[in-house]
Amino acid sequence: MTTESTIVLDELDRALIALLQEDARASYHELGTVLGVSPSTARRRTERLIDADVIKTVVVPNWPKLGYSFVALVGISVQLLKLREVGRGLISMDEVNWVAMTTGAFDLFAQIVLPRNQDITSFITERLAPIDGIRNVETLMVPEFVKSFEEYRLPLEPNPLYVRTCQKQDPGPNGRVPRE
Repeated sequence: MTTESTIVLDELDRALIALLQEDARASYHELGTVLGVSPSTARRRTERLIDADVIKTVVVPNWPKLGYSFVALVGISVQLLKLREVGRGLISMDEVNWVAMTTGAFDLFAQIVLPRNQDITSFITERLAPIDGIRNVETLMVPEFVKSFEEYRLPLEPNPLYVRTCQKQDPGPNGRVPRE
């Protein structure tokens, strides 16, 4: 049995994450002022969340401003024995900004960004086609994002529908509760 840990977030952690999602460049002084804690508490909490891989600091490019106005989702069916090999081939491509293994009609799903919609043919025939193990490709053009991942906000209160029983336990000294 594998034992994973769940980080239990208190109200201060959730409020801190919410503020950082709105402005990741906010100073610890600004965060502390809004949260009603000292800047050093805001810094320690932020560092703890980063060190525990609860949050990550990343820069998300604005693709259209960089000349990439075509976005598509690509569903890929593969020979299952070559699933990881195909996945590695995809992640090495500059056009691909994420890849996920999936269940259902496709084995892999990827998001790609290209300068123009006319470039999809070249991407499929010159970039995807040479990858050994791909059986089928289906592209879905994304004319507009209704909500993108960077717009997601962690709820300030956990949804009771999804709260695990282990999260009701008291965390140990490292702030972690073992998963059952």
